[in-house]
Amino acid sequence: MISIFKDFLLNVFFILLPVFLVPFWMEREKGTERLRLYLPTACYAAVIVLCMTLPVGAGSSFIFDLRQIPLWLGSLYGGAGAAAFLSCTAIVYRSLFGGAGVLVNALVSIAIAAASSVLTKTFVRLPTKQRTLLATALSFASGLLTTILTVWINTPDRPPLSVSLLFLLMQPASMAVACLFQEMVHHNIALRKRIIRAEKMEAITHLAASISHEIRNPLTAARGFIQLIEEQPLAADKRRQYARIAMEELDRAEAIITDYLTFAKPAPETPEKLNVKLEIERVIDIIRPLANMSCVDVKATLAPFSVIGEREKFRQCLLNVMKNAIEAMPNGGILHVYVSVEQGRLLIRIADTGVGMTKEQLERLGEPYFTTKGIKGTGLGMMVVYRIIESMNGTIRIESEIHKGTTVSIYLPLAPSPSSATISDKEKQLFAAL
Repeated sequence: MISIFKDFLLNVFFILLPVFLVPFWMEREKGTERLRLYLPTACYAAVIVLCMTLPVGAGSSFIFDLRQIPLWLGSLYGGAGAAAFLSCTAIVYRSLFGGAGVLVNALVSIAIAAASSVLTKTFVRLPTKQRTLLATALSFASGLLTTILTVWINTPDRPPLSVSLLFLLMQPASMAVACLFQEMVHHNIALRKRIIRAEKMEAITHLAASISHEIRNPLTAARGFIQLIEEQPLAADKRRQYARIAMEELDRAEAIITDYLTFAKPAPETPEKLNVKLEIERVIDIIRPLANMSCVDVKATLAPFSVIGEREKFRQCLLNVMKNAIEAMPNGGILHVYVSVEQGRLLIRIADTGVGMTKEQLERLGEPYFTTKGIKGTGLGMMVVYRIIESMNGTIRIESEIHKGTTVSIYLPLAPSPSSATISDKEKQLFAAL
C-alpha cells in the first residue's frame, strides 16, 4: 500500500510542475502569442505521458494513474482544441501498452473532452472557489466512471479493489490541490501586475509633481522681475540686473525640461563611436571650475576605449554623476575618475570622498522626486543618468558608505571594430603603461 501511495505522489509531482513553472515562464519570457497559447497544452500532454509511463502498480492490463487530472485541467482552461489534442494524446499513448484498459481509457478520455468542451466557457467565468469545486467534482465523476468500467469489464488480471478505491479517493483530492495551486499562481501573477502598474502610476505622479513644482518656481521669479522692469522706472544697471536674473531663471526652467525630455526619450537619436578618454576629459574641463570652488582635486586615470552612444547625452550623464560627486564634498576632497576594461565591458568608475549615503538612500537612488540634496535637488539628475546608460545597453552599480564616500561604476559594451582584437591589445598595452 505504501508503494502505491508513493506512485500516486509521483504522479501529483508531475502534475504540479507545469502548474507552477509554465505561468512564471510565460510571464517572464517574451515568446510569440502562438507559443504562449500552445505551451500549457503541450506541457499537460507531456504530463499525461509521464503519468502513464510511471503508473500506480504494475502487472495488470489496467493502468491506474492520475492522467485524467492534466486532461481535465488542460481542457477546462484551454478550451475545445486543447481538449481534443489532450484526449487524442491519452488514447494514442495508452494504446501502445495494450490490454483491456485501452477501451476504458478511450471511453473516459472522449467523455472528458466532450464535457470540457461544453463547460469550458462557464468554467472560466466562475469564481476561484467554484472553479475548484467544479473541477474536483468532475474529476471524481470521471474516476467513478473509470472504476465502474473496470469492474464491468470482467478480466482475470483486474486490479485489486483496494487500488481502485484508493484511485477513487486520490484523484479528486489531487485535482483539488492542483486546481487550488493553479488559481493561487494566477492570482499572484495578476496581483503582481497590478502592483507594478500602481508603482508606475505613482512614479509618474511623483515625476509630474516634481516637474510642476520645479518649473513653477523659476517661471514665477522670471515673471516677477519682468513685471518690475515694465511697471517701475529703473536705472539702466538695475534693469540689466533684473533682466539677467529673469534669463537665469528661464534657463533653469529649460534645464529641468531638458532633463525630463531626456528621461522620457532616452534612446540615442544619432549614435556614433565615442572616444571615452576624450569625452571624459571634456567633461572634466567643464566641471573643473565647480571643483576648484569646492576645493575638490580631480584625479583621472583614462584610456582611449570606444563606445557607441549619443555624444551630448553621454556627456550629460558623466556631468551629472561628477557634479553630484563634487556637491557631496562641501568641505573639499578628491574626485577619482578611472577607466578600464572588466570582463569584456568598459568600466568607468567615478569615486568621491564625500558624505556618502545610507543603505535606504542607495535603494531609492534614481527614483523620480527623490534627492539627497534637500531643496537644492529635483531627483531628476540620477534618474536621467540611469535612463541614458540603459539606452546604451549598460548597467550602473553604486556603492556608498557614510562619511567615506560614494563610488559609481558604469559598465558599457565596447564599440565593435573591424580589427577589434588588434585594437583591444593596443588599448590594453596602453592602459598597462599608464
